[in-house]
Amino acid sequence: MLKLFKVFLLVLVLVILSVFINEVFSYDYIYPEYHIKIDEINVTSSKSILIQDRNGIVPVKYNGTLDFDTVPEGIRKSVFINYMLPAIVIERDHLLDLLRHTEFIESRMVNKRALRQNDILFFKEMMQKYDATSIKDLKLRLYPHPVSLVLAQAALESGWGTSNVFSRANNPFGIMSFSSDEQRKRFLNPEQQTEVYLRSYNDVNQSVEHYYFFTAKLSSYEKFRKKRWERGSSASLVKLLKSYHETNEYTTLIESIIKKNDLEKYDNVAISKYYFGYQQNYLQVIKSYFVDYF
Repeated sequence: MLKLFKVFLLVLVLVILSVFINEVFSYDYIYPEYHIKIDEINVTSSKSILIQDRNGIVPVKYNGTLDFDTVPEGIRKSVFINYMLPAIVIERDHLLDLLRHTEFIESRMVNKRALRQNDILFFKEMMQKYDATSIKDLKLRLYPHPVSLVLAQAALESGWGTSNVFSRANNPFGIMSFSSDEQRKRFLNPEQQTEVYLRSYNDVNQSVEHYYFFTAKLSSYEKFRKKRWERGSSASLVKLLKSYHETNEYTTLIESIIKKNDLEKYDNVAISKYYFGYQQNYLQVIKSYFVDYF
């Protein structure tokens, strides 16, 4: 009887050990930590702006502002694209990582597998931040639209970087402010001769982050979000941005900028492998397992 009991205990221990090893060392237990090394460059002139390689973008944050009126017209567009591109790609990849993390959680829920405390907190934070009504709705809000459309809007709204709003407030998208609690600056509307407030940002990276965020939250962009989830092109998406600007020619102008400057070639650019990656620390995985389950 004692021998049988020992055998039973041994089998039980082996089963528990097997489950533990399967959970800890399987790829679907812990979502790997996302890392991008971002270089910082102090802007002194147009020569400070890196010429980006579409095969491997250098993620960079520019400190200071560049007066695009002083940049020769012949190279202004190229400098502007290279200036904006890193911030857009960094935020696009960040949003895609949030989306993958959300889908990771969704998969575990569907398969009735336990969630780590970190994942539960992450999911609650994302749902609240984006005012999402469901996990499907959250995924639609997180999924980013093409780089070409973001570049074109920044170019049009800022006059390829020459606008007063861009130079004074790091606001290439002309985003308005309706609350004194926001970081903002006052400007004169030359057409109506009235004062208006526009959002002010510490740098262009922060402005791109907020641009993606408000297109993800506002109800007026619901159809736009559904279309981009369906992998809609910039040409099809811009038709759903009529609420972005009062100008009737807005769609035509954006389409023209994209086509004339061949901006769609930037839609599939990737961050250089030397700066981008995921890290899986198995000691942290084991520690996390014991914290969450025992």
